[in-house]
Amino acid sequence: MTGWGAAGKCFGMSAVARLAASVFALSTLVLATEVAAQPAPAQPAPAAQPAPAALRIAVLDTQKVLRETEEGMRIESNLRKLFDNKQADLLNKQKQLQQEYEDVLKEEKKKGKSDAALDKKKAELEQKFVAYQQAASEFQREFARKQNEMYNPMLQKLGNIVKALAQTDGFDLVIDKQAAIHFRRDLDVTERVIQAYNAGEGGTAKTKKPEPEKKPAAPAAPKKP
Repeated sequence: MTGWGAAGKCFGMSAVARLAASVFALSTLVLATEVAAQPAPAQPAPAAQPAPAALRIAVLDTQKVLRETEEGMRIESNLRKLFDNKQADLLNKQKQLQQEYEDVLKEEKKKGKSDAALDKKKAELEQKFVAYQQAASEFQREFARKQNEMYNPMLQKLGNIVKALAQTDGFDLVIDKQAAIHFRRDLDVTERVIQAYNAGEGGTAKTKKPEPEKKPAAPAAPKKP
């Protein structure tokens, strides 16, 4: 996620398979031999083998789906509301510790040596740094836990949409963009998945069947005079 790192990595929104597939075509060769200038009987050609069906592959940018779907943007906004202030507080503490460290170095350089007062400042600074590290680690754990909690339901819906798309279009394999070194642009189904997700597909609600077309009413018979 922008400003928070790739969601797919934190989902275990990870989480992304490295797959590759290759298709080999079979060919046959007919060999003829001669023995003592006498033509050998012609060997029957081997039965033609059916060509393997072409493997249909689609590519999906999972991170883009998590960033640009309406629900994904809401989740990122909620995460920012929960953690932006805590992150800013940690950054301020980091800057403060850095400034205190530089001040101690300057004072020690000015005196030419360390003394009891400087040693006390160093010890206090070390304690502050340990406390900062503990707070930063707790922040990371709390953020990762909340991120997984909020994105996991979305990933389940996304999986349903991708599965339905593969079945409808006959894709044998759907791989994540990060696992593909190169692919044709027409293989990318990301925008279709985003549209389907925003349309509410992938949830538990069943798609409504189209109502049968109503036949026009027959004209009334003319009244007898």
